[in-house]
Amino acid sequence: MFFASLLIGLRDGLEASLVVAILVAFLARAGRRDRIRHVWAGVGGAVVVSAAVGVLLTSAAAWLGAGTRLELFEAVTSLAAVTLVTWMIFWMRRTARSLRGELTGRLENAMRVGGWAVAAMAFFAVVREGVEMVLLVFAAAESAGSAGAAPLAGMLTGVAAAVGLGWAVSTATARIDLGRFFTWTGALLILVAAGILKYGVHGLQSAGVLPGGNRIAFDLAGLMDPTSWYATVLAGTVNLTPRASVLEIGAWLAFAMIMLALFFRPAHATPRPRTQAVAVLGAVAALASCGGPQPAPADAGAIAVTATDTECRLSADHAPAGPQVFDVHNTGGKVTEFYVYAAGDRIVGEVENIAPGLTRSLHVDLPAGAYTTSCRPGMTGAGIRAAFTVSGSGSGTPVASSADPALAAAVAAYQDYVRQQAAAFVEQTTAFVAAVKAGDRAKAQALYAPARAPYERIETVAESFGDLDPKIDARDGDLDPAVAWTGYHRIEQQLWNGGDLTAVAGVADQLLADVTELRTRLGGVTLSALEIANGAKSLLDEVATKKVTGEEDRYSHTDLWDFAANVEGCRAAVAALKPAYDAHLDDQFAAVDAELAKYRQGAGYAAYDTLQPPQAQRLAAVVNALAEQVSAVPAAVAHR
Repeated sequence: MFFASLLIGLRDGLEASLVVAILVAFLARAGRRDRIRHVWAGVGGAVVVSAAVGVLLTSAAAWLGAGTRLELFEAVTSLAAVTLVTWMIFWMRRTARSLRGELTGRLENAMRVGGWAVAAMAFFAVVREGVEMVLLVFAAAESAGSAGAAPLAGMLTGVAAAVGLGWAVSTATARIDLGRFFTWTGALLILVAAGILKYGVHGLQSAGVLPGGNRIAFDLAGLMDPTSWYATVLAGTVNLTPRASVLEIGAWLAFAMIMLALFFRPAHATPRPRTQAVAVLGAVAALASCGGPQPAPADAGAIAVTATDTECRLSADHAPAGPQVFDVHNTGGKVTEFYVYAAGDRIVGEVENIAPGLTRSLHVDLPAGAYTTSCRPGMTGAGIRAAFTVSGSGSGTPVASSADPALAAAVAAYQDYVRQQAAAFVEQTTAFVAAVKAGDRAKAQALYAPARAPYERIETVAESFGDLDPKIDARDGDLDPAVAWTGYHRIEQQLWNGGDLTAVAGVADQLLADVTELRTRLGGVTLSALEIANGAKSLLDEVATKKVTGEEDRYSHTDLWDFAANVEGCRAAVAALKPAYDAHLDDQFAAVDAELAKYRQGAGYAAYDTLQPPQAQRLAAVVNALAEQVSAVPAAVAHR
């Protein structure tokens, strides 16, 4: 019984520990350490409620004493435990890879409501694990007939180990394959659940609710000692006892075989682009969205996109060539995003961070051709895809602005800017890679942030190549566990964690090859004014969702370098569009520049982890003010 309880405590404890670690890390990087106490308040409340459930179950069993009422009580709690643990196992299998993204999206919304919403989010996320753990340990102990301290000791030992492991993983002290961990512990818990189900059937038969209590499938009491160590282990873990009825063993076998077959059924796995996962109760999400932005008004003639957690429904699957508007309404429970891809999965347009209940519009300029649309609930994976056809005049080249010579010249100048930044990115990456391969840690650290700046200035254009961006700029945890982690952030981890640089020499070579390939591809890209407008808006989305939270450069803390480069790229894009839309944004850009200037240190910027919460909040405020103005540019360009 000790082992089964330890396994339950370890798995559920690690799930809860990872939830808390993600919440605390996000708040710290967002400069909102004042909200961390609310997370701990929610966690404390969850622990108290979980313990109270355990006391209630134990007290109820003691009050019932013995007889039919107790057998019915234990049978019902066993069946409830089996139902809950089965749902949780499959839920974690489905959502483990998006753990960070969903939580941070929900937390951003909760922060807008107030400290109590943050506490409620933490409470509901953790209490689910705690109640499941207590109910499962109670049911497992009853099924094994264990009345001693072994179940409680095993559970507490497992929880303690989970807390330590969760701390080690979240601080990068240790790196484990969480997907594999949850897969194999899930399989073992299915066997434990099968044993609990067997005990529930036994209780219902003893109470006379189910027939066949006297139909014995086998009785091995004469062949094996029920008090032997192996009999005790089998009974205490998966409830395989020397004697069982036909219905008991049938239920055990049927449950174990069906659930294991479903659990190990192959699932389609694809590399994830950068993402932001335990889902939080819908009530918290709804409350959070009340304090956030309101749904955008629908655009007349727009294509309506209804995004749920399982569907991506478009009001039309074809359109004429030219400017198009997609109004994306998220009716699901997860933060989602919407993409339009051209051939080769090149991103033509995207809208990110669409919280549940909100609508956001995407303006794109589409020439005739075949496209693919995709909703990404949880902002992960390849998404829910569908074909989209654009017909009419057009050869597959983005719609140009040739009708306006001034705008056409500005667009051509911006394309030159993109190519110049791509060339600078190759040049500076070459120097960075040379320092890494030479083992010169200090020089490589000094070159890291400046080398990335050209990429950050044109990030939304570079990201349109979905196969290259994850290889160059993915963070730890952004990729499917089956995909090798490469690129700048992989080397960043090694540089600042004191790792052996020879271990990433191959990664450095691959990085330079990928950056060089990116320059080649960017040389052949033709952009439209609308793509440039969307890119300007997306660059500020990058700042708001990653740089201002401190999530991007988690080892070097050079996020302000990336912050500044994203803003510079946005300024260049907006400047290119002045012939189409003079937004008069000089004052807003100046406000961002002035706030950033406070953290200049020599040719660079202060480490992001040295900023205090009020400083991070002021940075976020000036970026949000600028983003509000820039968000109007795509629609203005499209309707020009």
